[in-house]
Amino acid sequence: MARRMTWALFALLAGVTNCVQMEFNSHYKHDGLELNAWRSLVSTGLMLPLLPFMEWPSDPRYYLAVLLGAAINVAGMMMQYNLAAEKNGRVATLYQPVTIFLTFCLWLAIDKSQLDFLRAHPLNLAVLLFSFALLCASLLSVRKNAAGWRALTAIFPVGVLYAFLGVITKLVLDTGAGVLAISLGFVLLSNFMMTLISFPAVLGRRRRGKKLFDRKILKPASLVSVFHTVSWVLINVATVLAPNAAYPFAVTALGPLWFMVYYRARGIKDDASPLAGAGMFAAAVLLVLFSKS
Repeated sequence: MARRMTWALFALLAGVTNCVQMEFNSHYKHDGLELNAWRSLVSTGLMLPLLPFMEWPSDPRYYLAVLLGAAINVAGMMMQYNLAAEKNGRVATLYQPVTIFLTFCLWLAIDKSQLDFLRAHPLNLAVLLFSFALLCASLLSVRKNAAGWRALTAIFPVGVLYAFLGVITKLVLDTGAGVLAISLGFVLLSNFMMTLISFPAVLGRRRRGKKLFDRKILKPASLVSVFHTVSWVLINVATVLAPNAAYPFAVTALGPLWFMVYYRARGIKDDASPLAGAGMFAAAVLLVLFSKS
């Protein structure tokens, strides 16, 4: 029970901090590619003082996974930041139902112990499937309109990519001697790789007529980098501790609920459904209670 609650708490905190960093670009409205490039650079610098506390595996597959994950994150974060700027932070999280379902299925195909547990406990399996269905239905009905469905269609590929990233991340981080140490190293190296991937594209854009450097992006990039880095480390720790790589994604999928509460508290016009928010919360509670301990 303690391990179960631990991964859920880390995932919950990761989801909240992810919502914060996503909402920043709803306010600042910077180009997603450029914001993510500068965010990656700032995040790399922020994490350098933690080098003595990081673990560096000798398996070359770990570094291949980091490179692949960095490429996926560059594409995913660029699209999310652009959606946050164009619409709002909640819309930028609509990929999550796709990610949750695919990750759950992929991990069952990989981890025989997880599959054996669910076969031996049909009640747990039934409740987990129900919680996933309830969560996905709630996410999709938070805001039913044409714009929301267009955004979901646009961000669907991100959901698929993040599912593969979640599985790859758990596979490589599960090999670490220390959960926090290997997570810190993974995030630092991933941010560094994202910087190397992103800036050539940014510089290519700048050569076509834009200024090489716009200092206005530094403030939002710095703010986003702090919350993004914290969120990424927390979700990695949760992924290692959770029995299935999909479970932390299901908890972070409460993001639209946090946005609904935030928008209501700030008096920001929002047509999100309170019933859908209650459904998301109920689904997350069931998932945590009936997941493998």
